[in-house]
Amino acid sequence: MGLADYIKNKVPYWPNSITEILLKFNCFGGMCYGFAYMAYPKRIVASTPDEKLISMVNYAIEKVPYYRKRYGSLRIKSRKEFEDKIGFIDKDEVMAHWNEFVADDADMSKCYEETTGGTSGKPMKFLSPKNRYVREMYFWHKLLKRFGWNYDTVGVIRNHRIGKGRDYMVNPIMKHVIFDGFRTDDEYYRNVWSVIRRKKIKYLYCYPAAAYSFLKFCFREGLDTSFIKACFLTSETVTEYQRSFIQDTLGIDIVSSYGHSEKLCLAGTVPDHLLLYNIEEEYGLTELIEESGIVITQKNQLGEIVGTTFSNYYFPLIRYRTGDYSSYSDISPACRLLGSIQGRWNKSQIIKNDGSTVSVTALNLHGDFNDKIRGLQYIQTRKGYLTALIIRDKGYGDAEHRFFLEHIANAMGGDEYVEIQYVDKLVYQPNGKFLPFITYV
Repeated sequence: MGLADYIKNKVPYWPNSITEILLKFNCFGGMCYGFAYMAYPKRIVASTPDEKLISMVNYAIEKVPYYRKRYGSLRIKSRKEFEDKIGFIDKDEVMAHWNEFVADDADMSKCYEETTGGTSGKPMKFLSPKNRYVREMYFWHKLLKRFGWNYDTVGVIRNHRIGKGRDYMVNPIMKHVIFDGFRTDDEYYRNVWSVIRRKKIKYLYCYPAAAYSFLKFCFREGLDTSFIKACFLTSETVTEYQRSFIQDTLGIDIVSSYGHSEKLCLAGTVPDHLLLYNIEEEYGLTELIEESGIVITQKNQLGEIVGTTFSNYYFPLIRYRTGDYSSYSDISPACRLLGSIQGRWNKSQIIKNDGSTVSVTALNLHGDFNDKIRGLQYIQTRKGYLTALIIRDKGYGDAEHRFFLEHIANAMGGDEYVEIQYVDKLVYQPNGKFLPFITYV
């Protein structure tokens, strides 16, 4: 285990009596992340994105068996030549030729074998450099700084489990106060609020469902949340009702990003456009393509997101089809902004009784209805039929039931294809993540 992973995964489990003192005296800002992190801004601008792309592709053709077999002695000299001559790959192609994607000179002691979450089927396996934290931290912090964060202490509610006898733990290097993401009872949430209030924590880093659940409790109990400036929400889709409550009702900025385990593309929200994602051009190449493979350049045309690494020389993925979809926004001509991002296409489509499909986003609800629920989730176990799980809040009654039933019945082709279940808890994945739509068909 490298030092960065030890700091992230082991230090928080030290006794709070030690970590709280270390946190108090951590006023070193970015220096805590080491020399490589501090030097990275100069390194990242040493070459242009196109230069990074050409260098990586030519390296892969020369040093990686898969690309060498596919492209022979080809050497590209421009972005145009890249688009014309380099084809696409996907997860199935990589897994079928896995060993051939490992670079000839890969030092296995300097990389990890990682897998994706596997929510869209068989997990993807790949190699990742051990020093990846330098790049990831730089770009993550760049995003947070747009919203006023300056190495402030952050409250974390994600996938941590904390043992009995403590309500939270502290990572004094990362400046994280970490709470148990699997405890959702009112007593624990009151303790969480008390801690972040006492420690004057202005930023939360959460799964969207965890942030919503905690902040909904605070709102219901009349607990002040005006000191919270922003919620950094990652790893799950932010649903319409979550966004409406956190951003509109509470006035807390939602900071979210698009990225994936393979670390090829990165895009994050900006203060002026909280519903859009600004592509980080220095991170990796992000493309949108039509189903036929034609590159999309025009605005407002839905296409599949394709990524190319600029940094992983151990296991380069070139023009990798992610299975995620988006479109370019026409709001800003100065930069490339992605609109809403739809997760794995076949996993975000509800199958209707007549065989046609409807997107989960088409079921989004607006207005007062969202204020009267604490949670909503869709589950499809057989084609043509949809189950909605709802956690009711104050004010939810027969009128809301009839409104919601009509809403989803219209989308599904009739109320005989719809079932509404009122529950106390929604379905979460083993790692604590929440999926707004779960399909088994």
